[in-house]
Amino acid sequence: MKPAKPESTTMDKETFVPPTMRALYFSPPPASEETKSTTATIAFDADFPTPQPSFNQYLVKVQAASFSLDELQAARTLNPTLSIPQIPVHSFCGTVISTPVEDHQNPFGPRFKIGDSVIGLKNYTLDGAAADYVLTTEDELAFKPRNVTAKEAASIPLPALTAWHALFAYARLMDTLIGGTQTKSGLRVLVTSAYDSDAAIDVIRILRAPRHLLNPGIAADDETPVWICAVCSSTDQELFLTDQLGVDKVMVSGSNLEDSFRAHGWEPVDLVVDASGAGETFRQSHSPHVVKDDGMVLSTVSSSVDAVRNDPRIQEQVAKGKLGSHFVAVRPDGLALQRIVALVETNALRGRVDRVMDMVDAGLRDILGGRRETGKQCKGKMTVIHVDTSD
Repeated sequence: MKPAKPESTTMDKETFVPPTMRALYFSPPPASEETKSTTATIAFDADFPTPQPSFNQYLVKVQAASFSLDELQAARTLNPTLSIPQIPVHSFCGTVISTPVEDHQNPFGPRFKIGDSVIGLKNYTLDGAAADYVLTTEDELAFKPRNVTAKEAASIPLPALTAWHALFAYARLMDTLIGGTQTKSGLRVLVTSAYDSDAAIDVIRILRAPRHLLNPGIAADDETPVWICAVCSSTDQELFLTDQLGVDKVMVSGSNLEDSFRAHGWEPVDLVVDASGAGETFRQSHSPHVVKDDGMVLSTVSSSVDAVRNDPRIQEQVAKGKLGSHFVAVRPDGLALQRIVALVETNALRGRVDRVMDMVDAGLRDILGGRRETGKQCKGKMTVIHVDTSD
């Protein structure tokens, strides 16, 4: 006999999902222009077709979505063959409206139930969340942290997953941090744009988080000491970095990294996480005076990696397998997002909302379409799109 269908695995009968929704989307350029995706503009449509979930998809009503200018650039790298129309902005917070059909025969039902508040990061090759509704899968989701607002929650997945993947997918530091390797000498890390980039701040917060939150079951005395040097853009940011984030040393950007390390007598680091987006900073980060011969240099900004492609010394080191050099291509990761939520709920990690814009704001469309810069706004900080006006 088949198990009874759990009530939570069907769409709430009282929930009306309209056939159309409000959405921002990439619109083809005028016929007089070359029809390339890079020339597409962002349009607003109040009658965009509401997506229909497949057998393994959730339908989520979006409360807020978020992006950074760095992400918009990275999105073009991660999805160069942009299809039109496509909805942008892939970090979101919302409420589950319907659950996957494939879970209807599961006696326990789906992991996320109707009415659950969730956060997630969508795959960049699929539609994003700058709309009233978004389709998503279980491996892209986690429960919303209970101690933050929907807007703050929407700002968390992108920078936090970027930081998590940099540390644990690329640099493979989990064993190091929980007492596996390198515990005697400790770990040395350099983080650039440490105030102006939310991903950089999250790197530091994760490195300073209690280890049992990163991997439950780890004793406190298994922790590896971590020396962190942060680069910021002005002296008035130093107090925040030392007092609130607990970094050991601070440098103000503008000075040569190699010269600064030699002048201070600092030993090279094991890992550089460069969030500056400046190609010259990324290139300097590969200096043997800055990073160890067998260390790793990571950039959270896609354009930075171009600075080292034509440097024969760096390419020789990378080719020999002695030095790692990569752009951190963030991806959906529900399991990592669960760990991140645990960090948020213990205040070890948090979201930062630089500003909030309404989905119908014409200025927002200009920013998303790359037709307008944002003045003093830092490219690594999160802008939140207010989607659900009833919230």
